[in-house]
Amino acid sequence: TRALEEVAFRVHDETGLEPYPGLSSFDEEDAEYFFGREAEVEAVWQKLQSAQLLGIIGASGSGKSSFIGAGLVPSAPDGWSIIRCTPGNAAIDSLRRAVITEIEDDTEAVRSLSAGGDPAIAGAFGVWRRGHERALLIVDQFEELFTQNTDEEQRRCAEILERIALNADVHVLLSMRDDFLMRCHDYAELAPLFSELTPLKAPVGGALRRAVVQPALRCGYRFEDEELADEILAEVEGERGALPLLAFALARLWEKRDRDNGLITRQAYKDIGGVGGALAQHAESLMERLGPERHGIVREIFRNLVTAQATRAARDTDELLSVFRENHDDAADVLRALVDARLLTSYEVPSD
Repeated sequence: TRALEEVAFRVHDETGLEPYPGLSSFDEEDAEYFFGREAEVEAVWQKLQSAQLLGIIGASGSGKSSFIGAGLVPSAPDGWSIIRCTPGNAAIDSLRRAVITEIEDDTEAVRSLSAGGDPAIAGAFGVWRRGHERALLIVDQFEELFTQNTDEEQRRCAEILERIALNADVHVLLSMRDDFLMRCHDYAELAPLFSELTPLKAPVGGALRRAVVQPALRCGYRFEDEELADEILAEVEGERGALPLLAFALARLWEKRDRDNGLITRQAYKDIGGVGGALAQHAESLMERLGPERHGIVREIFRNLVTAQATRAARDTDELLSVFRENHDDAADVLRALVDARLLTSYEVPSD
């Protein structure tokens, strides 16, 4: 069976193949490597056939963004169009930017959106909706609404989301950390969320094994022996929030794969320090290269990327570096090193 699998899947040109995302989330382009969530994806789409406002909740590190990006969106039924966004520190502007790219061919709609207030945003979503059989707005990392926005912004955003769901006839899916769910209870507009919740736990058992083994197999690689896969799974079994550590360890194993024999090897697993040691070993190696004189810069960068509620805080590069007035160039070098080492993720924000 393994021989047949290798013949079927071995990829000759491996340039750019990344079946494991490391600390980044899986996204649409990674859908072919996303395994273990098939039943949950189908269940959510079943709910979306009728639910106008649906919530996905899960612990930090349970894989919600990957579930949406590589599971839910690529498996959308025929006729569905999807807009995705995150609140960031300007939730209403985020909604406006997300929809304007979908209606840019409609000059009048764009003009109304640009000139109008909050109701114009829901109106723009209505324009977008009328061009499709079904429509879905996904707001991922919804906890950012509460951690990075004022109370007034929160209130207005809740009202806009209600208008989008009811007036524009757009299905709305909010994905958030479970410990922020009760914050939604402060806004009557979000009340339907509580009757249409989907708890998302980290995969376990056979689903987790598929998530570990199948991406490599999809590229023509297999684990050196069954026991190696079992040991990897045993390291994270029952551990809350261990999924990112597992994903990072698997990415490191992929980097150290045996290309000649198409194997993920036990020696590589030992070299990276196992699941528990892979990230620590990688981070320590980077810190050593940066030198002790730059360790303070690293700490300050990370401190400015985490909110008081222990959630991520996306920052503009210039804003992040503005706190380093005396050692700006050193800070810029450190930031680039952290991104290159995949300990931080950078992305482009689309303009209006």
